[in-house]
Amino acid sequence: MKRITPLLTLLTGTGMAAVLFAMSAQAAPSTADPQPEAAPAATAEAAPEATPGEQSVPAQPSEQRGQQGTPTTSPPSPRAGEKVEAKRVTTNWTGRLDAGRATIAITASGGEAAAYVCDGKKLEIWLRGTAADGRLSLTGKKDATLTGTIDGRTAAGEVVVGGKRWSFTATVDTSARPVLFRATAAQRRAGVDGGWIMLPDGGQIGVLTRDGTPVPAPPLDPAFGTTIIDGLTVRAEPVSTDPGAGE
Repeated sequence: MKRITPLLTLLTGTGMAAVLFAMSAQAAPSTADPQPEAAPAATAEAAPEATPGEQSVPAQPSEQRGQQGTPTTSPPSPRAGEKVEAKRVTTNWTGRLDAGRATIAITASGGEAAAYVCDGKKLEIWLRGTAADGRLSLTGKKDATLTGTIDGRTAAGEVVVGGKRWSFTATVDTSARPVLFRATAAQRRAGVDGGWIMLPDGGQIGVLTRDGTPVPAPPLDPAFGTTIIDGLTVRAEPVSTDPGAGE
């Protein structure tokens, strides 16, 4: 009997140890390897599958920016070498050369321009060219040139003839009347030429050349386009900006 008691005690202790070990194993955290993470999706959001008979339409740039139907890019700039249409001018100017040596009139229509410079005695110069993009560029006989700038109110620049230079300033004529007249082509073929500048104050100035001799032009009736010199009726017309205007 005394031998059995120690044996029971040993068995009882062993059983208790087994129970405690089992309880400890259940309470301990799992040491198994973690499951591998799912592979990242190829895109942030999977594109919906198209139903039969439908095709996916890519979003337009304006839609991608939240402004449906409104372009977000500026118009393309002109390419190198691409021709850009000039801003053509239609108006009239009258003014004076520096020191008041002569009067000038410039008429422009659709970007084409004609000009007349005269002193009312014997000096006269006809020129033609262009009035566009804020600039004047005209030429005449004997290498005469007129260059300058224009805006909504004035024209200013330089006239060069035979190596002589004169600056000029002219203002816009706001009346609807022509500011410049010239003898008709028929009159010029007959040996009579003349030019008249209609001034803002109602006056006029011009030079008439007959058989090669320039003289002060007699007053012109702009309503009928006629004047008389030595009993001869001379006909004139408003200057156009065709190529013959500066000849």
